[in-house]
Amino acid sequence: MMAQSIARFVVRHPRAVVVAWALALAAAVPGALLLTGVAQGGSEAIRGSDSRAVMERMDERFGTGAAHLVPVVVASDSLSTRDPRFQSAVAALETRLAADSSVRGVMHFWNSGTTELLGRDGKSALLLVQPAVTTLGDAEAATSRLRGILDGAAPGMRTYVTGMSAMFFDLNRQSAADLLRAEMVGIPLTLIVLFLVFRTLAATGAAIAVAVTAVLVSSAVLYLMHGVIPATVLAQNVITMIGLGAGTDYALFVLMHHRDERAHASDADAAIVGALSRAGPAVLASGLAVIGGFASLFLVNARFVHSLALGGIAVVCVALLATLTLLPALMHFAGARLVRRHSGAAEPSRMDSAWSRWSMAVMRRPRLFLAVGLAISALCAWPALESRSWSFGARDLPAQTESRLGFEILERQYEPGWSAPTVVLLESEREHGVWQADAQRAILSRSAALRADPRVAQVLGFPRVLEALGPASPTVSRTADLPAPVATAARSTVTADGRTAIMLVVLRESPESHAAQDVALALRDTVRDGTGMGGLGATVGGGSAILADFDAEMLRSLRKVMLAVIAVTFVLLFVFLRSITVPIKAIVANLLSVFAAYGFLVVVFQYGVGASLLGITPPGGLNSFVVLMLFTILFGLSMDYEIFLLSQIRHEYLRTRDTTASVAAGLSHTAAVISGAAAVMVCLFGSFGFFGLTASREFGLGLAFAVAFDATVVRLLLVPVTMRLMGRWNWWPGLR
Repeated sequence: MMAQSIARFVVRHPRAVVVAWALALAAAVPGALLLTGVAQGGSEAIRGSDSRAVMERMDERFGTGAAHLVPVVVASDSLSTRDPRFQSAVAALETRLAADSSVRGVMHFWNSGTTELLGRDGKSALLLVQPAVTTLGDAEAATSRLRGILDGAAPGMRTYVTGMSAMFFDLNRQSAADLLRAEMVGIPLTLIVLFLVFRTLAATGAAIAVAVTAVLVSSAVLYLMHGVIPATVLAQNVITMIGLGAGTDYALFVLMHHRDERAHASDADAAIVGALSRAGPAVLASGLAVIGGFASLFLVNARFVHSLALGGIAVVCVALLATLTLLPALMHFAGARLVRRHSGAAEPSRMDSAWSRWSMAVMRRPRLFLAVGLAISALCAWPALESRSWSFGARDLPAQTESRLGFEILERQYEPGWSAPTVVLLESEREHGVWQADAQRAILSRSAALRADPRVAQVLGFPRVLEALGPASPTVSRTADLPAPVATAARSTVTADGRTAIMLVVLRESPESHAAQDVALALRDTVRDGTGMGGLGATVGGGSAILADFDAEMLRSLRKVMLAVIAVTFVLLFVFLRSITVPIKAIVANLLSVFAAYGFLVVVFQYGVGASLLGITPPGGLNSFVVLMLFTILFGLSMDYEIFLLSQIRHEYLRTRDTTASVAAGLSHTAAVISGAAAVMVCLFGSFGFFGLTASREFGLGLAFAVAFDATVVRLLLVPVTMRLMGRWNWWPGLR
């Protein structure tokens, strides 16, 4: 009734509605354009984690930015690091950096004596820059400024700002470029698919207008809210993908109903009202399911995920509002141009007849088709049981990206672990506690044990200070007692009150590798209870620990998000269909689609099957964030097709009370719209799967495969045959 009332109002006041939307778009465009300028990356240490605690306490005890050292590689093709000109070049870089307020300090071989900061080839040096930042996001944003400061400061030398924060900066810049390229491919393909479905420019234009409006207005909403919830590049991607996909889907469903209504309505406006009356509740229910999925992301303990949730909720809300108001107004002005000429609206097309024959075949042999559908589902989902996690690293960036070029020099001339070393924060409740004899012995013992690990390349920081003191170390009971040369080196590794010290562990593997994360987690388990630490507390942080904590939070949140999404979906379907059994069946069907997508991604990105055809270097696993987002988005989008199909079946059942006839009629009536909507989604999502970064490609291809699987195996096979076999129990306890 609500959709019918809205439609009647719109067709009575179409100009007012279009003008209102035009004004909203005019107001939204500036914000949508400004969003790119404020969008941040997604790098974040999980709140409440050990890795975040280490960062916060390091910044508190050693000064702002101490936990965010940025490695800068300085290299020459001809000069040796022993050449005074090389040293002069480094001094010039240090001077330029120190003069900028965004930099707190610079450490290199010539001011610290740390030989590990010189490259093996004798033609490169490593500078550790301490930016004036307090979060990973701020460190990431500082990358551009650091590169600007260093540009041209040392003629004849090559400088590369690299490390984890720079990697994430380049990742987000690349993601923005990939989004633009994917849009340039996906949108034209979507237009072609829509035109093939509608066969009229008017209907195609109306659907695209709804989708573009949703994207622009929701982008402006995200911009206006960025002071409360920081906007991210990933949220921009989600808005574009979901806005274009869901917006065209909802419009497609309404327009297909309008085609049918034209056969019975006395005039064009009556057909619009009839189409909204039938399609409106289903569109609203499916939109609420997607909104529920995005809302569940607020359960994740990561603020950048909340930005995605806000963007997703905003774009679906605007898409729903535009479908219920802007679309019928545009339909009013388009009039007869919405329907292809010389084709009676009531006359079934060849495609409809083909789907009708398919539905009758399915109804005649439901058990056979059920077995086939389950076999296909099991085959697709089975590999998901062997999935492994994978974290993004510098190697996954394009070859000429600055942070990747710098990382490759780190690999060859230093150690990969220099991009984000593991940090052990040593703390004592007693003043000068780290200088106590038992504490010194424990630290040196732990350092020796770490060096014996083949995965560890270097142990620096406070253990190096103790080793420099040699036999004199037991005589030092406070930081002030240190001899001058050692005191200078110790300034960044032990506090003046002797309560806090840093142990820096440089690994032979890059921070995102399983080996590096295993070392960090094993070290955390070893020192957590304080056994053998000489009365010191020890907390493990740094690059590998940050990534391990992030993966743990994503996988931990996946369980909570799954339960929340399933609960919301069940309630929505129960209210919409007045049935308990159909919602349960729908949830199981959606889970099949999601796990089939996981299985497909494992085959391509973990096993490498077909990866070369797509131009992909398999990373050996699935990104934990991609796994979480795929479930959240797919469950909601899959519900679109479920609700479209079930609403038609329910409509037929109310009319005939014949389960077999109503399922066959519902399937034949909605198969074309489901196929068309799925084709739109596959074009949009698939375009993201063929460009740029591995994580983006996992996301895009996973969504495209899941939508294709859901619209074919699940909606056109498993759902109708299970409903056919369940008979009147489909509608228990309501309509039986």
